[in-house]
Amino acid sequence: MSAIYILWKRELIRYFRSRARLVGSLGQPLLFLVALGFGLGPVFQKAGQGNYFQFLGPGIICMGILFTGVFAGIQVIWDRQFGFLKETLVAPVSRFEIMLGKTLGGATVAFIQGFFVLILTMVVGFRVQNVLLIPLALVAMFLIALFFTALGISIASILEDMQGFQLIMNLLFSRYFSYPARFSL
Repeated sequence: MSAIYILWKRELIRYFRSRARLVGSLGQPLLFLVALGFGLGPVFQKAGQGNYFQFLGPGIICMGILFTGVFAGIQVIWDRQFGFLKETLVAPVSRFEIMLGKTLGGATVAFIQGFFVLILTMVVGFRVQNVLLIPLALVAMFLIALFFTALGISIASILEDMQGFQLIMNLLFSRYFSYPARFSL
């Protein structure tokens, strides 16, 4: 259990020590909110659909969580290339505990970034309709982060280079997550 905690804590320490990562994680959602929210907001209102931030906010939050979670797999490839993963694998710890610790750490980072984006969307203009559903939304955010972090780490555990990982993730997301009608009931 301590190995899971150590790997989880390592991911959090790496995240909070990287100021560029903290600022950069808010850059893309802010760009989408400003460009799309203020750019298309008046058109959306004229069409009679209401506030565009209410429509755009949840998608930007989920997109931030999804990409942060999936690209936590790059940390596994990075650790493999620089020897940290080899040192971890020779420790008297099961591989399951290593994967669980890295997955929980990556999911926590993705959740924290999603929470920051949620606060950012609220500052820009997103309003929560029912305050009682916020705990349920936070649980859903963490589960999304956990699933996509596990997906990214499981794919990265097979691959050996970062470019291949990025190409596979690009293929996966452009194929399955850009066609919402495909998943309709």
